[in-house]
Amino acid sequence: MNIAFRKGISLFYLLTKTITIRAGDVISSALFFSFMKGSYSEAKLVSGIRNHDSDVLEHVYDVYFPIIEGFVIHNSGSRDEAQDVFQEAMIIAYKKIRDRELELTCKFGTYLYAICKNIWIQERKKYLLHAEKLRQQPLMVHDSGPEKDPLLEIHTKALFDKHFMELSKDCQKILTLFFSNHTVEEIQDEMKYKDLHHAADRKYRCKKSLIKRMMNDPLFKKLKDEAR
Repeated sequence: MNIAFRKGISLFYLLTKTITIRAGDVISSALFFSFMKGSYSEAKLVSGIRNHDSDVLEHVYDVYFPIIEGFVIHNSGSRDEAQDVFQEAMIIAYKKIRDRELELTCKFGTYLYAICKNIWIQERKKYLLHAEKLRQQPLMVHDSGPEKDPLLEIHTKALFDKHFMELSKDCQKILTLFFSNHTVEEIQDEMKYKDLHHAADRKYRCKKSLIKRMMNDPLFKKLKDEAR
C-alpha cells in the first residue's frame, strides 16, 4: 500500500484520536496583543471577507492563524488540525457576514478566536467520547489469524479510489500533494494560487469533501464494522 493511500485511509480513523482536555488555555499578554492588532478597521475586515478581498484574507490569515495554531497545539492538536479549525471558523464567519447576521460586539479577532475555540472543544469532546467507548469495550484477544485482512484492505482501497477519482482534478492534485507531506505553502506554489489563505481553504474543502463522500457510502459502514 503506498504512502498516499495510507494517509487517505487514515481519514477513516479521524475520530479515534484521543486528545487530552486541559483545564483552560492561557495566552500571554504580548501574544494576545499581536492577535488584536492590525491595520484594518473592523468594518474593512468584514467588508473584505464579504467581497473575497485577497489582501484582507491574507491579512486575516497572517495575523490570526498563528494564535489559533498556538491554541490548538497547546491543547494537544497539530498544525494541520489548526488549519482545519481556522478554515471552518472562517467559513462560519463568512456565512454570517454574507447573510448579514454578524453583529460584532467585540473585535473581529476575538470573535474568530471564540469560534475556533468552540470548534476545537467540540472536536475534543468527540474524540474523548469515542476513546471512552473504546475503553469500556471488553478486550478481545485472538490467539491466531493474520493481523490484516487482505480482502478488507482491497475493499477499503477500492472505496478510497472510487471517491478520490470523483473529486475535481484540482482536488485530486491538492490531496495528492497533501498526502505526500507537502506544506500549504508548497501547495500554493504548485497550484499557483494567489495567496496562502486560498490554498489552505482549498485543501480543507477537498479533504472534507473526500471524507464526506467516503462516510456516506454504504460500503463505509460495512467496512468499519468488519474492521472492529
